[in-house]
Amino acid sequence: IDPETFEYTINQLNNYFEEAETGSCSTYCEGCLACLTGYLIYICTETHYEKCLRKVAKFICEQNDRVYRPRGLLLTDPTTRGLRLIEISILDRPPS
Repeated sequence: IDPETFEYTINQLNNYFEEAETGSCSTYCEGCLACLTGYLIYICTETHYEKCLRKVAKFICEQNDRVYRPRGLLLTDPTTRGLRLIEISILDRPPS
């Protein structure tokens, strides 16, 4: 994989995680509403953080389909590894 493609992937992941961690008026209101409802609101809705993690999973799937899998690699979603690492697996045989 060329360095620019890998750098794009990493930068985009960092942007998604930065968005997830950024506090805004809506995230603070979400937290206040959660406290007022005894956190029962989370039965009905997703948090801002969960929505951003869904974006990360979708981006990883797209990158695997477009960039990594055709080259015989597989990028693993960092949320499945506790956000500690980015795992790239080498597949035995590239798909035909």
